[in-house]
Amino acid sequence: MKESGSVTTVMLSRREFLKLGGAGLAGATLLGAAGCGGGRGGGDRGGGSAGKGLVFTSYGGSFQRAQDKAWLTPYSKQTGTEIRQDSPTDYARLQSMVENDKVVWDVVDVGNDFGLQSTADLLEPLDYSVIDKEPILEGYASSHRIACMLYANVLAYNTEQVEGTPSSWGDFFDIAKFPGGRGLHKIPSETLEVALLGDGVSPENLYPLDVDRAIHKLDTIKDQIVWWEDAARSQQQIANGEVALISAWNGRMQTEINAGAPVKIQWNQNLQTADYLVVPKGTSRKGEAMKLIAYCLSGENNYRLSNFIEYAPINKESIPKVDPQVAPKLPTAHRDVGVTYNAEWWDNNREAVMKRFNKWVMS
Repeated sequence: MKESGSVTTVMLSRREFLKLGGAGLAGATLLGAAGCGGGRGGGDRGGGSAGKGLVFTSYGGSFQRAQDKAWLTPYSKQTGTEIRQDSPTDYARLQSMVENDKVVWDVVDVGNDFGLQSTADLLEPLDYSVIDKEPILEGYASSHRIACMLYANVLAYNTEQVEGTPSSWGDFFDIAKFPGGRGLHKIPSETLEVALLGDGVSPENLYPLDVDRAIHKLDTIKDQIVWWEDAARSQQQIANGEVALISAWNGRMQTEINAGAPVKIQWNQNLQTADYLVVPKGTSRKGEAMKLIAYCLSGENNYRLSNFIEYAPINKESIPKVDPQVAPKLPTAHRDVGVTYNAEWWDNNREAVMKRFNKWVMS
């Protein structure tokens, strides 16, 4: 979940994947290459990923640039493998590629909402004889996906708009104490968790989510909500004071802090989750894809992403290698006050919850 400023990510249920299955391949453009290939080029749409090199797809923007610098370019230099890049990750396109036997992508960065039981049939099982999953933080490696970094949904605030220091999600919903707009991601995932934590639900009792209670809590600030649908918009909202407080991803908030914006992050009850790497079913370069994933997640290499954007290593052996100046800005430094996102619950309940949430948003 760290998409480019020009892209809106839509979280799709399995049924919605199927409805959109015929959409996908038209207009695909590969962005460029890392390593020995250089230049720009189109994908091989004639029947798979049999063209030169690997195709790596992610969410664009500062996140994908960081992935390129941390992993893709070094891997290309070390192995001589050309890596072409595409953006943004699009679940409907991935499904269409697989179902039409026209797989262009080889390794894809996906959000926490993809790659579990409901969508596993679109993916290759990961080869754990090549990828070492033992050092990966517990709960972040499964049969068809493995996390590549840890991020957190945090409460951030504009210091020029807020007097005092918000200390909890309860303060996020206290308009009297902290007046001003509230930035929220226009999807139920992560947003409903924030609402329940703000209503006093303890982290250990957060799941299964009480959807009606969460929506009732969101109702109390509905007039103050300014929705964001892509990460760049969340950065703009908090940096320019359009909202006083925001629920957003820590890396994007830290980018604004690093740029000198009057923004601070409050880590209490940060909601910790991950992005994952997957391999689309039917790629002709499955073996090479597994090797690239193994490289990105190794103890030797995983931490390097944090040199370019404040997302944390998922490999326990890599965490100590993070720059000491960067480490306090990462979710791994705040796991003691963090809340773990339950991706399995969402995989089983997403469709019904999306309908309920969208109905409320439109009301």
